[in-house]
Amino acid sequence: MPQQPSTPPPSDPTLRVRVLKGFTGELVFGPAYFEPPVRCSHIRARLWTQISKAFELVHNFKVLGNQDVLQVDGQEEVSLNIIFLPSFAVVTWGSAEFGGDSSAV
Repeated sequence: MPQQPSTPPPSDPTLRVRVLKGFTGELVFGPAYFEPPVRCSHIRARLWTQISKAFELVHNFKVLGNQDVLQVDGQEEVSLNIIFLPSFAVVTWGSAEFGGDSSAV
């Protein structure tokens, strides 16, 4: 569910960030305001409170790492794309004598 926009302090420079689903353009998060410099880890932390799936953020066709700083060249707003990653759960089974654990089944 998209987050309601927060009002930035009028005297502080802020960057408005929107996160869009894949390349379809569906709004997933934002607009949200961040103070520059904006690290990807700050955006991920705010996203993680709403989306508990594995994901990657993409800006200008580049996958962003946690320590990447958004390069926006004076822009007031930036749009990122979110790519959801498949995640799998593994349940072991079999004889405990050989390392199996059926307690989760």
